[in-house]
Amino acid sequence: MKILLAYDGLERSQPALEEAGWLARGEGAQLTVLGVVPPDARGSKSGGHVGMAPHAHEDVAKAHGFLRERGVESEMKVEHGDPAEVILDELRQGGYELVVTGTRGRGPLARLLLGSVSHAIAEGAPCPVLIVSEDRKIRVEPRKGG
Repeated sequence: MKILLAYDGLERSQPALEEAGWLARGEGAQLTVLGVVPPDARGSKSGGHVGMAPHAHEDVAKAHGFLRERGVESEMKVEHGDPAEVILDELRQGGYELVVTGTRGRGPLARLLLGSVSHAIAEGAPCPVLIVSEDRKIRVEPRKGG
């Protein structure tokens, strides 16, 4: 099995990281951690991006280290562009069988709402999407004939 973890390094992404690691280890899957720097990210004096500290490469490296500590090998990738478009392109080109991503939704109403990136991935992915938050997992199957 080939799994893509769409990872932004924010606290809300931790449950998705843990789930992807657990799945990869249990399935003996090949796992790729992808971080995307959006075009509107502006550099900061600390070397990160405004609103996205630390830098995406550091975030992906931390995820890679977290997985390695748990016996899960992963490939690291960092791309630049619109996050949803980059993730969907990677899914189409990489032959993945599952994508795991986090969501910002919390609370009773927010749980029903996906962030714009996770929504776009769920709508356009050629493979199943597993959206993971602190208290919920939602699996979305790819659309047929669309």
